[in-house]
Amino acid sequence: MKINGYQPVQSYTNNYQAAKPGEQQSSPAKTSDKVEISNAAKRLQGSQRLEEARQEKIEQIKSQIDAGTYHVSSTSIAEKMYNFWNKQ
Repeated sequence: MKINGYQPVQSYTNNYQAAKPGEQQSSPAKTSDKVEISNAAKRLQGSQRLEEARQEKIEQIKSQIDAGTYHVSSTSIAEKMYNFWNKQ
């Protein structure tokens, strides 16, 4: 293995040295932060309300099934299946 000459570390550390006494360090310009919410994110935020309403409906249907009062119209199901397969 051949080792070539090395470079001193001093040349790299000069960038990180503190400013000399008497010199003022420039302070970074103050900026304000800004947040923008995309339309997709706004829709997702609104979906929580939809999820709560859906969960409420599910609980209602479960209670109807348990009570034996839940009825599904076979005509309605047939119409929806027909419309789905015929793309109406």
